[in-house]
Parts: sequence; structure tokens; C-alpha cells
Amino acid sequence: MKTQKIRFLLIACTLAWVVMACEKEVPTGIGVNDEDVANLNALPEDTSITVIADIVVEDSVLQKNASVSQCSEDFLTYSYDRGGRLAYINYIRRNALQPGTANSLSARYVYMRDKFVYSNTGKLAELVRFGLTYNSSVTGIITTRSYKYNKVGKLAVIVTRTMNRPVDWVKTEYLYYDNLGNMVEKIVNEPVSRPIKYIYSYDKENNLTRIALYRDNASGLQFICDLFYDSKGNIERKEFFYPRPWAASVNDVVRKWVVFYRYDDCYNPFRDFKLPVSSLFEWMDVISPANITAISLNNDPVALSVHYKYRYNNLNYPVLRYRTNLLPLDD
Repeated sequence: MKTQKIRFLLIACTLAWVVMACEKEVPTGIGVNDEDVANLNALPEDTSITVIADIVVEDSVLQKNASVSQCSEDFLTYSYDRGGRLAYINYIRRNALQPGTANSLSARYVYMRDKFVYSNTGKLAELVRFGLTYNSSVTGIITTRSYKYNKVGKLAVIVTRTMNRPVDWVKTEYLYYDNLGNMVEKIVNEPVSRPIKYIYSYDKENNLTRIALYRDNASGLQFICDLFYDSKGNIERKEFFYPRPWAASVNDVVRKWVVFYRYDDCYNPFRDFKLPVSSLFEWMDVISPANITAISLNNDPVALSVHYKYRYNNLNYPVLRYRTNLLPLDD
């Protein structure tokens, strides 16, 4: 009889622990299982998830260099492998072909997926973007980005191939470093276009402080981006300067855009790659140690902002990101 009572108490305690674990908002474990992410049945309902448009900017230079996503996702999920490395990012939106309430996760689907592939040495070897149908079956590769490293382990060449065009489009980037290991120059070759050159400047603490883009030569300045940091090493704001029509030097510029950022206190998984700026896809910031929670663009009279919320695993890495109602940046 005593043995049966003890067994009953153990079962009851186990059930209570499971219930309490299920009530927690923050998932545990390394990441969300990929199959569960695909059908989204493993994630609880969240009535705060709404369709909020990302910042839309016509300025291609700003879009490319301001860490602004225009992938039109409702929300996205991060998956990690057994070693804790980022394995997949799934982009998710509502499925208009299936009935469901406004906040029903079953009415959503993965329409795009980024896959991170690693070499035997643990370095990022390839980043692959897939396009998917409404039922999350793979329909084809959209873009691949492969990485080659030099003898000292620094990223030396990035080759980006974009499919689904009349001919495959290939962009090749060559990276160059100073004696301190900072990337100071990048040459980009694109089809049917002359090479462009990025020049990078750093402060005494080796923080990246300026990005300048040139076409053809030193007189072909396209833009300058100055970076400023908060006390935790996150990029607090970026200021974009464009040359005047008669510009003869980098001093003949005018400030057009100011982009402000806010962050959480958790870990940015892209920082773990230890790659130079702009090595990954559009919105993936590899500099700031934390995750962006708000982006605000200021170009008087234009003022745009977008806010993000996250859920994290027990290692404080994000497993879910979704957009929230537009709020003042200082809210």
C-alpha cells in the first residue's frame, strides 16, 4: 500500500511539473523542432500577433545597409542544431487559402526558409534561401551564398547566386583586412555592372564607425554611413549621407537618413558567426550583440518605425520574432 501511495505521488508531481512547464511563455531547449515549426502546431496561440507592415523604403542603398527587413513576414522562427548553431530561419505569413480566425496559427504557413550550412571546421560554408508553397513543401532554391576563407581563417570571398532569372545571377565579393584583422575594403563584382568598392573605417577600440561606397573610383562616391554605439556595444543609430551633385570629395555630402535602433538583453545568434558586416542576408545584423526590438527611420517629414517582440530558449537565444503595433521609439 505504501509503495502504491509513493508511486501515485510521483506521478502527480510529474504531471504538475509538465503543466507548469507548458504554461511558461519562453520555450526551453536549444530551439524549435523544424517539423513543429513547419506546421506551427507546437506554438501556443498569441493574440498579440497581428499583421503589421515592415518599413517600406524606396531607397535601395538604405534598404541594403540599414538592417531593415522587407520580407513581408508575419513572424519568423529560429531553429538550432544540437551544437547550438543556427540551423534554419523560417519566414511565416497567413495562409489565405485556409479558413481560420485572425489569430489562428493553423492558418499560417512557412513561405521562405534560410538554411545555414557549416564546414567540418565549424565555419559557415553556405547560406541557402528556399521558396516554399502554402503547405511548406520546398519549391526551389531562390538564392545561395557560399563562403571561402583565407589561410588565417578570415572570410575572403562571398559568392551569391540568385536563381529564377532568365540566367543565373552571380555576385562575387572580395574582402581585404588590415593587420588588426578588421575588414577595410570590399570589392563587389555584379553582372552587367562595373565593380563597386566599400571602404570601412574603425575607431581605437576597433569598432566599425564608417562605411563608404564608391563606384569606379574615388570620385564616384555613392553614400557614407556613420555608425554610433550604445554602452553595450549595440549599434544605436546609423546616419546616411549622400553626395551633392557637384561633390568633389567626401566632405560634399548631405545627411538624408537617420536610423535608430533599440535592443533586448538576449543573444544575437548572427554575432556568433564572427563575420564582417553585410556578410549575411539583408536584415541579419552581425555587429550588435543583442537582438533588434525597434527600428525607426527619420527623414523629415518622413518618419517610419517598426517594433519586434521575441521568445527565447533557455540559453537566451531567440526562437520566435514577430512584429507588434507601431509605437513611439521611446515608448
